[in-house]
Amino acid sequence: MKTSKAFKILALLFIVSGGLFALNYLIFDAQPYVNIQAGSFLDTIAIPFDWVQIGPISFPIKVDNYLVFQEFKALAPELHVKESYVYAGIVWLGAVSVLTLLTEFKKTYFIIGGILWIALLTLSNFNGLNIGGQSANYPLLILLSGSLLPLIYFHLWGQNIHLAIKWLVFFAGTFAALAILVSLSSIDSPAIYLAEHSLMIGFGLALTWVFWNGHGVLSGIYILLARANRNLNLNISVQISIIALLYLGTVFYILLDLQRELHPSFTAFSALFLLIPIGIFGWISIGEKVNQSDQLVSRPAVIKALHLIGFGLALWLVWKLKLSGNQPGEELYKHLLVYSQLGFSLFFFIYLMANFMSVMNSGKSVETILYKPYSLVYYHVRIGGLIAILVLMTYAGGIVGVQANGMTSNILADYYYLIDKKLEASILYENAWLRYRKNPKAKFLTAKLLFDLKQPTLAKQNLEESFTEAPQVDNILLLSERLHQENKVFEAIYYLEKGLEIFPDTPQLINNLSLIYTKVNKSTEALDLMRKLDTDQPVLNSNLSALQTKLGQPEINPSSNSDLISQLNELASSNALANIPPEELANSIQEKLLTETSPMLINAGWRNLMSEINRNDPSSDLAFLDSLGQITEMTDYLMSMQETAVIRSMAAGRVTEAVKNLNGLAFRNPNDAAYYLQLSGSILAQNLDFRKAANEFIAAEDKGFQGFSTHHWSIFGLAGMPEKAVEIRDKYQVRLPAYVSNEDNTIPEYLQIIGRFHESSAETLLSQWRALGENALKTDIAIRLIAYKAHGLSKENLKEIGNFISDRIGPQPEMETFVNNPDLKNIDAINAFISWIKASDDLTANPYLSPLIISAVEINTDPLDQYEILNNATEFNHDPILWIRKIKAAKEAGLDNYADESLEIIKQWVEPDELEALLNRNY
Repeated sequence: MKTSKAFKILALLFIVSGGLFALNYLIFDAQPYVNIQAGSFLDTIAIPFDWVQIGPISFPIKVDNYLVFQEFKALAPELHVKESYVYAGIVWLGAVSVLTLLTEFKKTYFIIGGILWIALLTLSNFNGLNIGGQSANYPLLILLSGSLLPLIYFHLWGQNIHLAIKWLVFFAGTFAALAILVSLSSIDSPAIYLAEHSLMIGFGLALTWVFWNGHGVLSGIYILLARANRNLNLNISVQISIIALLYLGTVFYILLDLQRELHPSFTAFSALFLLIPIGIFGWISIGEKVNQSDQLVSRPAVIKALHLIGFGLALWLVWKLKLSGNQPGEELYKHLLVYSQLGFSLFFFIYLMANFMSVMNSGKSVETILYKPYSLVYYHVRIGGLIAILVLMTYAGGIVGVQANGMTSNILADYYYLIDKKLEASILYENAWLRYRKNPKAKFLTAKLLFDLKQPTLAKQNLEESFTEAPQVDNILLLSERLHQENKVFEAIYYLEKGLEIFPDTPQLINNLSLIYTKVNKSTEALDLMRKLDTDQPVLNSNLSALQTKLGQPEINPSSNSDLISQLNELASSNALANIPPEELANSIQEKLLTETSPMLINAGWRNLMSEINRNDPSSDLAFLDSLGQITEMTDYLMSMQETAVIRSMAAGRVTEAVKNLNGLAFRNPNDAAYYLQLSGSILAQNLDFRKAANEFIAAEDKGFQGFSTHHWSIFGLAGMPEKAVEIRDKYQVRLPAYVSNEDNTIPEYLQIIGRFHESSAETLLSQWRALGENALKTDIAIRLIAYKAHGLSKENLKEIGNFISDRIGPQPEMETFVNNPDLKNIDAINAFISWIKASDDLTANPYLSPLIISAVEINTDPLDQYEILNNATEFNHDPILWIRKIKAAKEAGLDNYADESLEIIKQWVEPDELEALLNRNY
């Protein structure tokens, strides 16, 4: 009793687990072998990092942010080696259990069962293990010895031996046989070969159970109706007739769907769902059968155990067929299942109405005589059902033979695929598809493996053949991807468009087609195509956001998707609109980047995060970026990470560092030198060093830069290069700025002042400022006088300028704090100055902010250090006072030669009288 209870519990677990796995694939993942993944690639978008306003001249400083696009790619199916072993183990244990129960059969049925077992092993192609020669029979003989010898012994002499002991003997015998096969086989990975070919045994056992329960649904329902009708005298003949007609009609409808004889708008559910009611109602039918008849194959307990084992194997077979993508095997299973249900159920209904019509409405226990005499059911129903199955096979054109052939070819091809023998696998998959067209995995892998074998022409021929005869989404993706790689963009578009006609609203096809549309200037069509599909698919939503940004139509739509790629694209859109990104978004991205493993996403993420003005000390960020660059996996993105470091330096106001590093990047990366040099030129122009900026633009042009605009024309003019300004205007069709036609005389005066701002002394600039007319340009000069020349102005002059600024643009507390105490050694004054001009806390970060350079010199009393600070600043800045302080620091440090050299250089832009006065002052 305990053994029986334990068996029932194990059987229930076996059935329920198999049912859950089967239903998962039947309902949620009909093609689990399909491996369509979103592959990411980067594109750049120039975002406005900063805005430069120099009087009437304005332009953005743009840096690149990354957009992450995702393109669906059809990849090779995953290798399910472990799952193959699991299923092989299930089949093995099931076969051991069936053989154990077979010893309990009566003599005739035992012989029939033994013959069927021999036939099943013969058909399973285990001779392919090549033991003792090519396809020799030794593997079959070994398996037969391991299974038949115990079977015969127990049937003849071991009837009194406990079933558990028999099971253990069969377990040991078959295990030994399998171990011998694995050890003696000369093929590669014989264990995988056995695991894959175990599908044949599982299929045979499951199919036997299906045929055995051919009328299980109708007979089980009839028994339940008869039990419910006891003492009620209801007309169950009508009820069972209606149910039978509905069931038979449903199964026939499924058959029509299998034959593709239904209109495309009508579809039926999978025939494999019928396994569950067959198993449940079949249990009820068998329960009555074993209680009524004495002409059974064995004891009732054995028959019930066989039903439970068969039920579980039938469900696990669905899981295996789905997981392995053996579509011919699945179709064969469906066809034979439908044939058996139609044939056996039809003849059972005829038998029922012919023999029990007169008594079934009596209200008595009519179900107890359903199988008496049992021979009537056995011979009439079974023989009639088999005849019907043969008729249905003929009606279907004998397709089951083709399906069986395709199934076995797929099994062998899967073995070669798992052991990475691509040539053999491709040949077998192609052969399987040629024999049975409804075999999508075989066709896809044929092409995929041919690509791997460097035979692209044959691969494309297979894909085109599939598109014509049996189109499938993964093949269309693979074909369009290959055509795209070969720059046959319009052919790729053709197949994707036609694919959408066949598979409308397929996200993968829509996504890839939209991306390719953008490459042929069909931007509107690309956006419309993506927008028309109302879906929460993260890939499409992320790509839509990226595509809008790329096409200059960024939108801030806070995404509900929390994946990193979606957030990176959302951040890029925010940066493109020059918005400050939400703090939650930035924090979320930063947290994900710390655990991200993709070098591409790490590179893109930190670039987008650091593309905003941030005057905080960047040292920790720069050290972190440098540490990322040391990682081997980041080698391909080293230049990009260095560019990100430059952008972080720019964000912190470290002009010296940024310009030098940009020139270093231009030298190390000639292909992108034009971009780096023009960016360096923009930074220099922002800081009023127009001559250096112009030289950078000229160097950028030599490297291929052609994006000259109106502000470049102005910068060449301010740099004293009118001929170059005329040249770029004519060569690149640059429009003249609007201020050229402006009659306001203040503009030329302003440009004259600003063009030599750093080279001019503070007193000269102050006089020029006072002479300017009252307008916004005078306010602009006033602000720049304090920012760049405060070190050369008296306290009274600073107050005069400060009062003017406050009157024009309102109170400026930080500025007032500084002008009231313009002591460049005073920390409070310096901090107020830095806060007002929004500069870096590092006093030497921007060489053009001369007051801060002087402050750094004043704070540092070592002449050599002072000289070093001033020397670094004067590499960029031509401020006369800085150069005079440099000369004096060089002399104090004993560097007379450097002092004399600097004195000769400053004479190039400072008049002798002015230079003499500067040298005589006590700075």
